[in-house]
Amino acid sequence: MRVFLLAPESPARDVLRALVALGIAPVVARSTGDTSADGQIQYLRVATRGDVRDPMDLRWSRKALRAAVRDTGPSLLHIVGDPWTPTAEVGAAAARDLKVPYVLVGTSSLGGPTSFTARWQARRVRDGAGGFAGISRPALDHLIGGSTPLPTAVIPPSGLVIPPTTPPRLDPPPVVFGVIGRLTRERGVDLLLDALAETYGDWRLRILGTGPAQEALEAQAQRLGLSSRLEWLGALPREELAAFFASVDVLVAPSRSTPQWVEPTGMVVLEGMAQGCGAIVTRCGALPDVVGEAGMIVNEDDRPALTRALQGLVSEPARCRPLGAAARQRALERYSDGPIAEAMVAMWRRVAR
Repeated sequence: MRVFLLAPESPARDVLRALVALGIAPVVARSTGDTSADGQIQYLRVATRGDVRDPMDLRWSRKALRAAVRDTGPSLLHIVGDPWTPTAEVGAAAARDLKVPYVLVGTSSLGGPTSFTARWQARRVRDGAGGFAGISRPALDHLIGGSTPLPTAVIPPSGLVIPPTTPPRLDPPPVVFGVIGRLTRERGVDLLLDALAETYGDWRLRILGTGPAQEALEAQAQRLGLSSRLEWLGALPREELAAFFASVDVLVAPSRSTPQWVEPTGMVVLEGMAQGCGAIVTRCGALPDVVGEAGMIVNEDDRPALTRALQGLVSEPARCRPLGAAARQRALERYSDGPIAEAMVAMWRRVAR
């Protein structure tokens, strides 16, 4: 089966190779970057304008894309973009013109078009799809708006790095908790500090990231008498993330939803899980689906529940190692290149038959 993949960012090469191993001949549209062939993976340069990092600004040439789809003759188009984005609109138009079925992959858990014209266009894109996927469960639910008789799937973003082994960790105590991300109210670090103030025993907290809430959080830690147990690391280069994860027993993501934001993919938590970190998360956006039974899940803004989760690990530090092993196993089974490719192929075959 030949599948034409259209997305603001090309899928990870290892996922494409896994698709080839499953009998797929991928054709990948690229706005920039190398287009030399890689075995059975075909890359095509398609003219664009706008910012490739902004899905609402990136615009593919309608004429060039239609010609690329026509010339490659795919069985199906795989379009990554919410139905109101230019990528989805031009991809769906090419599929309609050439009578090729397409799968639409939603990436947002909130929001959507506000004008009548934009809503009509999004509905047209959505109505023409042969199947729906989301990069997370909330993104899929937002895309389909309830239920649909068409095939659906959750297909996480590709590119998660899962090392073959994880570096050795020091056995707790102390139990080292970690937070990573931009320090804003939505990330819920204030809730974590309040919960840690009621957690008794030998623990430490390492905080990786900066943001507008940092000054208030440092003052809160001082008031609560926690400063000596906290380490503010600021921003680190990406190549130093592995060392951070190796120094942490359990990642905590106490995120809280707002009308404008929910946790979109939980990729930071996933990266830690792949490195063998346990996870405590709130029921915010994609987080519960990411960790599943391999992590500890509490309700948003539920300080007593978060305190109990933290205290349970500090009181029984031997639980940290199995929690991290379970998290890594879940990352391997659901979020590595092979399982992602298998989910894509299963979806495509249901749509194309």
